[in-house]
Amino acid sequence: MILACKHCDKIINVGHIAKQQRAICPYCGSQLLSCRSNQQQWLNAFSVASLLFLFSSLYPSFISFSQHGLKQQISLWDAVVLLGETYSSMLAFVFIFTILLMPLAVCSLVLITQSALWTRLNTHNARWISKSLSYIMPLNLADIFLVAVLVSAFKLMAYAELELGYGFWSYVLFVFCFIELLTLIDENELWQRQQPQFEPKTLHCGKSAKSQALKQCNVCGQLTSDTHCPRCYAKTHFRKPQANARALAWMVTALVLMIPANLLPIMNTVNLGQNTFATIFSGIVILWQDGSYPVAIIIFAASICIPIIKALALFYLLIETQRCKKVEQASKLYRWLEWMGKWSMIDVFVVIILVSLVQLGTVLTVEPQIGIVFFAVMVLCQMMSVHSFDPRILWDRLNPHE
Repeated sequence: MILACKHCDKIINVGHIAKQQRAICPYCGSQLLSCRSNQQQWLNAFSVASLLFLFSSLYPSFISFSQHGLKQQISLWDAVVLLGETYSSMLAFVFIFTILLMPLAVCSLVLITQSALWTRLNTHNARWISKSLSYIMPLNLADIFLVAVLVSAFKLMAYAELELGYGFWSYVLFVFCFIELLTLIDENELWQRQQPQFEPKTLHCGKSAKSQALKQCNVCGQLTSDTHCPRCYAKTHFRKPQANARALAWMVTALVLMIPANLLPIMNTVNLGQNTFATIFSGIVILWQDGSYPVAIIIFAASICIPIIKALALFYLLIETQRCKKVEQASKLYRWLEWMGKWSMIDVFVVIILVSLVQLGTVLTVEPQIGIVFFAVMVLCQMMSVHSFDPRILWDRLNPHE
């Protein structure tokens, strides 16, 4: 199979991939293909297991806590309803999208692609399914939510006695199955089964696709010189339109939102009638003073350090597209940004979890504040900024006369 690397645009003849092997781009080091034994069976198994554990975690008790003789027990579904009816519909949507809608959509679409129906679908429907998977998979926040639950538990231990229910352990099993499912999905393999790739006649391996007037389809990976992909009929481009300008605009917006996100309070803790408003930084200080050093370090790294580092890294990538001095290192940095982008959502989920679970009237209640909305939008803008950037531009100036 002949492919164009999605990160450096080099044409590579992959050849035959044996079981338990993967193909790595020799130029930028990104993964091209992977092949595992009984891959289709494993995809079906992990999809079904993820759905079973997910639904079994919604209604049983997720977590319970008690203070001063008062005890509260709540499930994930009750938490969603409480959040939506009492506080913020936006936070409730983020919550339900993370724990239910996104995993349900991915598992359902994977089961369709692994069934006999996939090869019988017309091109339009197959393109819709493939595009949906490519857009939804990067939004996986299930593992971030699980870490946020553990961080919230550490915070609550200072106020009350905690007990983890069957819903929590079912969700842990769901996260493990779902993450493994995502690692097994190979979009190239899906399209090869749906419709074999059309290979252009003139190809020079080791050179970029753009230098040979070829564009790579963002949906199915097909190489073509046409304006529309001959395999899935999606519109094709040599590079993402206005990639640098869009990435810069999203990141500047995120930096503007970072100011109110860090200055305004993100939650208010009402303990025995006393209000304690907390910003992101003050919450970290409280955790550190209470002796919860690992949790304080995690929140500090995810909520303060990572957004700043991501902004600096993206500006560096934008500069690197003009000077092209360390292209390989810049390409690795971009892949790190792709992986790291979602971890800043930990603080958002911590607030959502605390608000949903802690409702004991004046004895102990947690309320969301406007700062968490600014912070959530800031994180989403940073994720859009990284997604808008096209890493292939880094390599375009390296060999301009190729």
